[in-house]
Amino acid sequence: MKEKDMKSVILAVVTGILFFSGCAGQTTDPRKGGLFSYDPQAYERRLAERQAKLDAVENDTGRQRQESRKLKRQL
Repeated sequence: MKEKDMKSVILAVVTGILFFSGCAGQTTDPRKGGLFSYDPQAYERRLAERQAKLDAVENDTGRQRQESRKLKRQL
């Protein structure tokens, strides 16, 4: 194979790899997006969302426990 043909093949392969890696889908989840989709801001957002959900569940649990104690006293 000629040097010029070999360069064309290599260029085509590299271009294909870059194209298909860019088409992997736009997701902020590093478990689904692969190495090149890591986004620190998205990670911080997911972390904040999970913390907010945890806080809400903990607050609800506290309210339920208070209600339970109140009902036990009334009983």
